[in-house]
Amino acid sequence: MTTREKIIDTACKIVDNHCAYCWSAQGEKLKGLSKEEILRMETSPANAEKVIRFIDMLKAHNWLTNKSKAFDCSGLICYLLVKCGVEKPGFDMTADQLAERYRRRAVIREGCLLHRKGHIALYIGGGYLIEAKGRVWGVVVSPFTASEWDSVYPDPCGE
Repeated sequence: MTTREKIIDTACKIVDNHCAYCWSAQGEKLKGLSKEEILRMETSPANAEKVIRFIDMLKAHNWLTNKSKAFDCSGLICYLLVKCGVEKPGFDMTADQLAERYRRRAVIREGCLLHRKGHIALYIGGGYLIEAKGRVWGVVVSPFTASEWDSVYPDPCGE
């Protein structure tokens, strides 16, 4: 399996595991996060409450597992890059820094990053992306609309 395939496969498993969005999170297990920790991580009590409600919804539907994690958008991408061997443990960058770090392609391909100011996602092919979308949605598959993203695509795989 290529690095590109590993990144996409790992990202798809994250979606399957019903992961949440939480500011400054980079793969912390949801079952281990206390309300106090979420309050410390989040930007406001109101945003922390949205994360807590999302986790409560996962519990209500029996979707919360030991594999359910928390991510913000850049935390998701950093986690994927470390997990798949592109970057070393401890790697952490903002969405805007990630967009500048890798060679950019004019034509998108699977495994490329999608960027707009303050937000980053992963293109998985077939007109879809995976993103840590927000506190209400968690980590999801979304349709790719080119006009919503920068017109060049950072490629961390370098293949």
